[in-house]
Amino acid sequence: MVRYFFILGLLASTVACGHGRQKARPTCPAGESRSPLDFTVNVSSVPTGVRRDLSLDEIARVQGGTERRDGGRTQGLTVVEHRLDYRTEVAVTEASRGEPACAWIGSLSVDMTPGQVTIYVPRDYAPDSCEAREILLHERRHEEIHRRLLAKAVADERAALAKADRLPTRGAALPVADRAEADRRFEALIDRIVDPVYDGFKTELELEQAAIDTPESYREVMSRCSGWK
Repeated sequence: MVRYFFILGLLASTVACGHGRQKARPTCPAGESRSPLDFTVNVSSVPTGVRRDLSLDEIARVQGGTERRDGGRTQGLTVVEHRLDYRTEVAVTEASRGEPACAWIGSLSVDMTPGQVTIYVPRDYAPDSCEAREILLHERRHEEIHRRLLAKAVADERAALAKADRLPTRGAALPVADRAEADRRFEALIDRIVDPVYDGFKTELELEQAAIDTPESYREVMSRCSGWK
């Protein structure tokens, strides 16, 4: 079985302020050319920990106390804490003489590195037992699905940001009242691009993981050993 924690990071911005006198106008002046969005989407390798210190009952409590779909006991568990964090560098000119401040995104960094990946194999089975080996093999399948789909999500986020043409960049600044408004509006604009991809990742992940946590798959695993508890 598998359990996921999804954690979304708040936008954290640094500011680079410029001074400039512009003619009074409701919009910011356009540059000769719009700069492409400077962005990165990263995921760092997180080693998978294997814990064998909890009992079957304790693992069931980690899982949330729910039974398997076939009514049996939870024999093993994979816990993944997914994270989606991003940081922006925002440039904001100072407003003057009733003219709006102009803001744009200098750079955007998205990090999808998981907080943890942990497989639980109950201490009720000896590490070299048939049951412990089968549990670990099954949980490794959950791990492989998570890593494969996470890599796909990273590629999908990169593609979505590469196509984004409405994010304010140098040469296509956004008029704002102040820095606080710039942060709010940029966060909303970025969320509209990043969140749908991330939501799709979570949906695909849930479906693929559920496909190997079926009564049929459990019966197949348990048919290989005779000492189940």
